[in-house]
Amino acid sequence: MVVHDPSIRASDADRDEVAAQLRQNLTEGRLTMEEFQERLDAAYRAKTYGDLDALLADLPRPPGAGPANLGEVGAQLMERWDGRRQLRQRRRITRFLSVNAVCWVLWAASQAAPGHHQGADPWPLFVTVPWGIMLLRRRPRLAGCHGRSAPARSGGDWPG
Repeated sequence: MVVHDPSIRASDADRDEVAAQLRQNLTEGRLTMEEFQERLDAAYRAKTYGDLDALLADLPRPPGAGPANLGEVGAQLMERWDGRRQLRQRRRITRFLSVNAVCWVLWAASQAAPGHHQGADPWPLFVTVPWGIMLLRRRPRLAGCHGRSAPARSGGDWPG
């Protein structure tokens, strides 16, 4: 079913589709015969998509069915975006830890080498500190649009 504005009038085909979903839920044991009959009558009396959506609100959506409303679409997109953002953050942390582990192991091995001045020149800090600062600055934020705010526009800063 396509995402519809709940205030738009439903067609006979839409009512038939909801009736078919109600029948499917009856055969799967989610509705009693009395509930089914009430909802079926309400489906054929429904005037808008909102009326039809209310009849299916507490029932699972059929496989492959799209979201019921625009709010659900937005929620699904935000969930997908958050999942991708978290994956990118995990990859960043994994790269940071892997590269820095190699650097610190090489440094430790060079410190253990005979004839090397002990404790001198911890060069991996030149990799760890700047990269760590960048990683911390890009961490996920909890505030509105993930902590990012639009730059302030003052009249004098824009060419015009």
